[in-house]
Order: sequence, then C-alpha cells, then structure tokens
Amino acid sequence: MNPDLELVKKINGLAGKVRPFDLAMDFVTRYGHWAFVIYGLLLWFTPGKDREERRRSCLLIFFGVLLASAISFIIGKIWKRPRPFTKDSSIWNFTGHKANSSFPSNHTMNSALIAMELLQYRFKGCFLMTLLSAVLAFSRIFAGMHYPTDLLGGLTVAGLVHFIMHCPKVVRFFNPLSLIASVASDFIVLRIRGR
Repeated sequence: MNPDLELVKKINGLAGKVRPFDLAMDFVTRYGHWAFVIYGLLLWFTPGKDREERRRSCLLIFFGVLLASAISFIIGKIWKRPRPFTKDSSIWNFTGHKANSSFPSNHTMNSALIAMELLQYRFKGCFLMTLLSAVLAFSRIFAGMHYPTDLLGGLTVAGLVHFIMHCPKVVRFFNPLSLIASVASDFIVLRIRGR
C-alpha cells in the first residue's frame, strides 16, 4: 500500500460531488498561476516609495523561477515519476493533463518561491498570495496530477532557491541589474505613452 497514492485517491475522490467546488478547483489548477504573473506586473509597475525594492524582488523572483525550473527539469529527467492518474485508473484526471513527470510540482514550487519573497518583505497582498499558493498546491492533488510528496519536493526546491537568491553576493549582483531593468522599463513605458 502506497500512502502517497492513497491520499491522492481520497482527495481526488472528492471531485464530482460539489459542482461549484469542482469548477473552482479546475479553474485554480488550470489558471491560478496567472494570478502570480499579474501580481508581479502590478508589483513592478505600481508607483510608490518602495518601488525599487519591489522591482529588485521581482527580478530576484524571475531569475529564481528560472533557476528552480532548471532544477526541476533536471530532476524530472533523472526521475520520471509517473503521475497519480497513470498509476490508478480510479483517479479522475478531469483537466486532461498529459502524463509527464510528476516530481516535483512546478506550480507549487514557483508559487511557493514567489510567496516566500513576498512574505520576506511583507509586500501588500503577500498573505493572500501565500493562501493562493496553498490552494493551487491542493488543487494539483485534487485534480489527480500530483502526490503530496511532489508538493513537498516543490517546496524544498523553492526554499533552496530562495536561500540562494538571498546570499549576499547574489543580492549585490542583482542591485545594479534591477536598476538597469527599472530604468529600461520606465523608458519603454514613456515611449509607449508618447512622452
């Protein structure tokens, strides 16, 4: 008996019982990651006295997600863990997700990495985005796409990358880079506005 698979079966077994909940979980698991993209754009473009700090964090997040995704890609090539819905036919894959590698959960990893950064600086909406990260992670099990240990793997990679991105040498590297990116984006916005 595999407790990881049994937990997925129990959680996925809730699907199909309450239609509004099913629709909400389906929406979150398919499109929830876009909330983090939109939030990042708001963080970058919203004016305010903490704008430079927010922009540096956005840049750290962007490169952190790239690094985490590279680590996840390598792990997926080394260990091609089958998704739960391929291991047990009673698990309903209602999103129609393809049967690629399950470990780690990229959605959990990236959203957790973003939440860690937001919480560190207590940016507006950080607790809401952390809650959304948790709901997104749960939705991946609910949809039969991930095991709980896939989520733990994603959290572990996110924590490791967050630690790396906040090493003093890395932060010092990103300070001038964020200034250049900030000036460049402001210039582009001014050009678009025709000023």
